[in-house]
Amino acid sequence: MSKQIYGFLSDFVFKYVFGRPQNAPLMSHLLNALLERPNDNKISVLEIINPFNLKEFSEDKFSIVDVKAKDEAGTLYTIEVQMLSHSHFIERALYYLSRLYSGQIKEGEKYSELRKTIGISIIDFELFNNETQIHNCYKLLNTLSKNELTDIFNLHFVELTKFKLDKPRALQTKFEKWLHVIKFGDALYGDGQRLPDELINEEGITMAFEELNKVNADPVMRDIIEARAKAMSTIATIKEDGYIQGMTKGIIDGKVLGRAEGKAEGKAEGKAEGKAEGKAEGKIEGKIEGKIEGRIESFKTLIKVKFGDIKNEEMSKLQKMNIEQLDAVLTKILGYKSYDDFKNELNS
Repeated sequence: MSKQIYGFLSDFVFKYVFGRPQNAPLMSHLLNALLERPNDNKISVLEIINPFNLKEFSEDKFSIVDVKAKDEAGTLYTIEVQMLSHSHFIERALYYLSRLYSGQIKEGEKYSELRKTIGISIIDFELFNNETQIHNCYKLLNTLSKNELTDIFNLHFVELTKFKLDKPRALQTKFEKWLHVIKFGDALYGDGQRLPDELINEEGITMAFEELNKVNADPVMRDIIEARAKAMSTIATIKEDGYIQGMTKGIIDGKVLGRAEGKAEGKAEGKAEGKAEGKAEGKIEGKIEGKIEGRIESFKTLIKVKFGDIKNEEMSKLQKMNIEQLDAVLTKILGYKSYDDFKNELNS
């Protein structure tokens, strides 16, 4: 049985492929495709500002990953792939772009030194349900005249969920071919399958797959990728459970109201409903207890990967928490730099 191939949507793989100094030309090809630059106005990446560093990943397998780059014109870019959604993703994107922009100068230096800053988020979830386009760009505009205030601050979102396989590759644009590779590359061509001519002939794509194969073949890097993938899966499950719990609460509230109405209609009917609801509530309580046990197992898994086994004192505190308290701590776990951070969170 062949090993799983981790694709470009793994943030670790993405940074290895596009975030190493020797791969600056690859980043240039990707940026030119995503921003749909014409041949007479191509981006040429001069520097990877935060290059891939295996040691950093080895020390903290769950650090936030993006690639920051500077082109020959001095324009700065921050680009990331993200598979998990959350309610403040836009605010998060703005925060990291603002940090890159403001970090160009120190206090007392000239504002004229500030250069154009572009943020690109390639996301595998739907962020804008009121937009039909795959690629949406946001700038600073006058809300009445629509005149642009400045082009120094741009934020791009590429929603892969809106990209489909139904268009023939021969008719795809450069932008579409790269999205095809990012979204489907590992599944369609990641196990030694030959790339179609349309992709081979697209500048940079063959080199991207060569780098993809290298990172997947390295046992140390695969260990980190798998740990990150497992953590992401755990968080995704927590979010899904949270949605289900919200639905369950809504159903319970609705049934409470229904019982009140039933009692008004007749005592006998109300008793029958109450008995049925009591059984339902008993099942729900059992499910919640099971979810709490599952959360604690998730803690044990994630903490062990990052820092080793959970100590008895912290385990005792976890066992006294309800589902909401456990989820609140669990969603912060990737940001902990040490076991003490986890311990302090439980004591707060």
